Amino acid sequence: MSTETNLASTAPAAAPPLSRAADREEQRAADRELFEQLQAATFKGAHFDLLRERIWRYGWNVLRGWMKDGSIIARCRERRIYFNAPYTEVEEVMRRADVREDIAIDCLSKAIPFYLSNCLPQWDPDGGRNLTSFFMPIALRFFRDAYRGWATGHRRRMREILGDSIPVYDAEWDMWERVAPPGPEHQTVLRETLSIILAKASMEERAVCEAMLTTGATQEEIAQQLGTTRKTVERRLSRVRRRAQKLAAAGSIVVPSVSSAVAR
Repeated sequence: MSTETNLASTAPAAAPPLSRAADREEQRAADRELFEQLQAATFKGAHFDLLRERIWRYGWNVLRGWMKDGSIIARCRERRIYFNAPYTEVEEVMRRADVREDIAIDCLSKAIPFYLSNCLPQWDPDGGRNLTSFFMPIALRFFRDAYRGWATGHRRRMREILGDSIPVYDAEWDMWERVAPPGPEHQTVLRETLSIILAKASMEERAVCEAMLTTGATQEEIAQQLGTTRKTVERRLSRVRRRAQKLAAAGSIVVPSVSSAVAR
């Protein structure tokens, strides 16, 4: 046996990678320490400048990723941030990197100063979010204005190309809209439909749907209530939707009720 082989056999095994939960807790611990330093320096100085750069990099990557896969519209809706976003325009944003970059720059250039001045001092070290993820709900509100700014110019250019005789934008092209709350009769139908959909659902899937119907909570809020992640909530809802689609295809439930009951 060679010396190298012998050393390899006696070397301690590599430590297993930290779980995502452990990673998040480690980041929060580091942010608690940083927050104390920022407070001591009255939110000025080198640590503050480094945090600004960190927030910019994080927001830059996350916003462009959400725009590229189109999920940013749903994330805005979860936060009750509504604006006209026709599917044709959203597809344009998903397709073009230059558009995503322009919108992200416009958004971050306004969101970060607001966050650092008005929101950062209110950060709760025990609130479950680190300093970067705490920023994203703020960024989404400024995203609405950045999107509107881009869309205004985009629609103007389309009118110049197409002329005034062809509509550039129609409200019916919106890929999502505000959903009016159902009346008592319709609510009863929804309950009956949902009971059929959830007949073979897991307890976790039932808990997610119940939270949505009774409290109107967002996916992120439900994740916090259930002690899980937003991705897990999305997966559970996805399974419920697939089951609903199969039941609708078989004629066991009415399609409009499926949409209202589980598509939110």
